Amino acid sequence: MIGWTLLEYALGLHNTHFALGRFTGWGAEVILLVMLWRMLRVKVERLNRYWMPAWEGMFYGMLASFVAGLVFYTFLNVYVTFINPEWPDLYLEWQVAQMRTAGDTEETIRAFVRSFRWMSGPVGLATLTIGLYSVLGAAFSAMLTLWLNLRRKEPAITD
Repeated sequence: MIGWTLLEYALGLHNTHFALGRFTGWGAEVILLVMLWRMLRVKVERLNRYWMPAWEGMFYGMLASFVAGLVFYTFLNVYVTFINPEWPDLYLEWQVAQMRTAGDTEETIRAFVRSFRWMSGPVGLATLTIGLYSVLGAAFSAMLTLWLNLRRKEPAITD
């Protein structure tokens, strides 16, 4: 996820190509979900199981996502403070211009600015990365565990 964010930065998606960067920003979440799938698949195979309880998969996914969220939160603070400190202001300026062009009211724009400033601050960033990744990881891991269980179903024994 860190590598993806640095690649976006290197390609200018956080400085000049915001229209494309707003969609590629989902790459970190996709990477998290793919890694959860790989982890659960390996866990089922390594334990030589044919099934895993959904709660257990959900626990593993939540724990892995929590750790990933902590590491990513730390990186994002370093990123916004040292690597690309102008990113929040540049993105906000671009988004406000887009909203004004679309004809949004000033109250809507002010509400967006307040919410974006909160989200890019330390508390909002922690809530979104650590909290959201943990919840997303737990929910997705439960679904993945059920899917993996269906794919590895034992053959029925018939006499």
